[in-house]
Amino acid sequence: MKQLTRAIETGSILLFSGIIAFIVALTLTGCGSSTKSTFEPQKESTTSAYAERYRLYRIERGKQLVNLGGCDKCHTPKKTTLFGTESDPQRFLSGFPQGEPLPELPDSELGTEEWENTFYTTDGTVWVGRWGVSFAANITPDPETGIGGWTEKRFIETFRGTDHIGEGSTTVRSPMPMDAYSQLSDEELRSIYLYLQVIKPIKNKVPDPIRPGQSANDNK
Repeated sequence: MKQLTRAIETGSILLFSGIIAFIVALTLTGCGSSTKSTFEPQKESTTSAYAERYRLYRIERGKQLVNLGGCDKCHTPKKTTLFGTESDPQRFLSGFPQGEPLPELPDSELGTEEWENTFYTTDGTVWVGRWGVSFAANITPDPETGIGGWTEKRFIETFRGTDHIGEGSTTVRSPMPMDAYSQLSDEELRSIYLYLQVIKPIKNKVPDPIRPGQSANDNK
């Protein structure tokens, strides 16, 4: 009788152990299955997140380069405040204001040695020199009056010596410090392009440049 009791007890223990082992096996299998099912989407999500972080990094780098280059000083119209003249954030990088009256210029002297040293208005968006008269371009992403329709390739080529802002393609003239900007790498120029494509687009048609021999009154 005692042997039978021990056998039953031993069998119960073995059965209980088997049940526990079976439950543990199911749990481990379920965990493995769960881990496997979520691993691939996480990997894909991580790749997308990395690409987005890199894009944001390039945009931030472009912003830094625009600030370091002082683009705002010439390409943003100014406003008068209690503290003097300062850039108008509502017209950030929109260029020479459309319809703004031009300063009185001695047309006959444009392009002569007397204009060896550049002259610019207090607004900073119009420059005069031996090359004629230059108006700061609208470099916001407006598709009609800015660079919203520009490709990255065209943007980079501009800094490599070709100006597409006016009619036709001509060598970029002063006052743009092209000697400095042309030293930027393609990756740095791409960063600037990406940044300029995400700022506020502003519709503002800038006049064509006035070359020596033309009248400054033509664009009034």
